[in-house]
Amino acid sequence: MNNIDILLIIIFVAIGTYTLRFSGLFLANKLKRIKHIDLLLEAIPATLLISLVVPSIIKTGVIGIIAAGVSILIMHKTKNTFLSMSIAVVIVALHRNGLLL
Repeated sequence: MNNIDILLIIIFVAIGTYTLRFSGLFLANKLKRIKHIDLLLEAIPATLLISLVVPSIIKTGVIGIIAAGVSILIMHKTKNTFLSMSIAVVIVALHRNGLLL
């Protein structure tokens, strides 16, 4: 691959990236005019979070499910996201190092 090919790849990827960003902004402005679309748009972040987190929990196995449950319980009781996530990470790390279960 020569320098011109690399430059062309960078240019086309940049064009593609900015096209996606601008089309998202354009679409978002159009969607706000549609009735009841706000409920859908408010639900998207939660569904994306679930779709990113659940496969990792399942892949980790039983200890992942336990850590997620403990994290949910701590989050419910303390309302402290950092604390709940930290404790879940510590639980999984201790298990991976053979210090738990």
